[in-house]
Amino acid sequence: MKKRYLLIGALFLFACNGRLDEMRPHNMAEADSYLGSFNNIVNATSGLYGQFLMQAGGYSEAHHYHGSYHVLGEFRGNNVIFAEAFPAQSGFMTSPDYLRAPDAHFFLNSDQKSQSYAWALWAKSQQLILGASRNIIAIDKLYGETVNPDEKRDLIRLKGENAFLRGLMIFNATNVFGRPFWDNPDVNLGIPLDVEATAEMLPRNTVRECFEQAVADFRLAASCLPDERSDRTFANKVASFGMLSRVYLYMGGLPESPDEEYNRLAVAYADSTFSLVNDVVEVLRGEELKDLYDNPKTNKEILFAFFTGNFPSGVGNAVHNYYSWSGYESEASTSVYCCEISHDYEKIMDKENDLRWQYFTEPSVRHAGRFSTTKYNGGADNIFADYYSFICPSVFIRAGEVVLNRAEAYAKLGEDTKALRDLNEIRDRAGLEELSGLSGDNLFEEIFTERRRELAFEALTYYDYVRNGVTMKREEVSVSYSNYTGAQYNEIDPKTSRRTVCLIPAEELLLNDKLVQNDY
Repeated sequence: MKKRYLLIGALFLFACNGRLDEMRPHNMAEADSYLGSFNNIVNATSGLYGQFLMQAGGYSEAHHYHGSYHVLGEFRGNNVIFAEAFPAQSGFMTSPDYLRAPDAHFFLNSDQKSQSYAWALWAKSQQLILGASRNIIAIDKLYGETVNPDEKRDLIRLKGENAFLRGLMIFNATNVFGRPFWDNPDVNLGIPLDVEATAEMLPRNTVRECFEQAVADFRLAASCLPDERSDRTFANKVASFGMLSRVYLYMGGLPESPDEEYNRLAVAYADSTFSLVNDVVEVLRGEELKDLYDNPKTNKEILFAFFTGNFPSGVGNAVHNYYSWSGYESEASTSVYCCEISHDYEKIMDKENDLRWQYFTEPSVRHAGRFSTTKYNGGADNIFADYYSFICPSVFIRAGEVVLNRAEAYAKLGEDTKALRDLNEIRDRAGLEELSGLSGDNLFEEIFTERRRELAFEALTYYDYVRNGVTMKREEVSVSYSNYTGAQYNEIDPKTSRRTVCLIPAEELLLNDKLVQNDY
């Protein structure tokens, strides 16, 4: 049944987007009518996956969700350097990254949608949250009217998928627009939560309310989705457990003042990730590790990934173009891409022994003396002679992270032996020697650094700094932007600066007078 309804969904993927993309009260009755049948709920659910690729509000092709999520999560850290400035033009069009990429990297935090990716993430998150909420309400109604047991079972699965996607949107957007959970979560604001699908203009909920809703959604997803080996490019049970381990870790407090309850829950859900009978998760080792970012659909380590290969157009992943050439291979050295691995990241890597450096980096073909990440080089599609597109995944969560989630939670609980065991599991598979005798702050710092080695270029490192209250500082700065080499653009202390959060887009404030802007 899973394959059947996903096939139906793929055929209607873009048709249903138009119905759910801009829901407002005047056409909610039409949506209710449309969602009154099983097949249309299938189509609407599949359409939510399509929203990862579709433009936010039709504004620009640069506003893909997966690309905006990556820029806001990765460019604000210290793993990436801009080896050259983003060009003002891309062919005959204005370059979408000309203003938006430096806006993120240097913490300029514009509230204008033409200058920041924050608007795209805000708009697309709200569309997905509303669409998933409408679907869940429709599923509950149809379930009560359905007699066919197979259809009832599939409706439960669909409810789980919608809950997972809604939880993912809420959690990610709250980290972009809200302060970390350790900083007054009952006062500081996150995003509006339209889980009742009113399509009304709502005020922002508190950070705590947003985190609790994300937890509720992932728990609902885990209860609805079956224990069976599944395509990792769609919501699944084990990804729900993995995300719960991450959410509770983010709620787990600062290293100096951890929250025992939340850290124990982070451990418990990490354990659940590896405890399923049928959907067995593994941390890839040896030669298999080389293929970690190639095929997300059957990968043993990936829990959930967005994959452009699911779409009939065969479009490449927009994130690839930040880090490597695309187009004509014969012109690779002149293909414009601006992001390279920073010297800051190089310093923490054992280039001789760490398999991650050997497998997932290569000398830059454009910037002499620099290295490029190859995490987005999978799925090379030879469209025609000498011309390539890269249909690779954007990984949202994988088993390697979950092991390190558990390691950090154990460290914050003072269970050093268990924390060290998990840390060494990741080091061992990377070809590094085991560590021993670490405890307290030294152990936490080693886990923090190992997370950076392991999860670089996956839009997570910046949030590790923020949620742990650790100052992010770039020793190497992007000299291609000579006006932004100062410390105020390359160093941020989450405990003293509120520039860790993006501004609410000005256009949204004009549309919704109930929204309160973030302040610095």
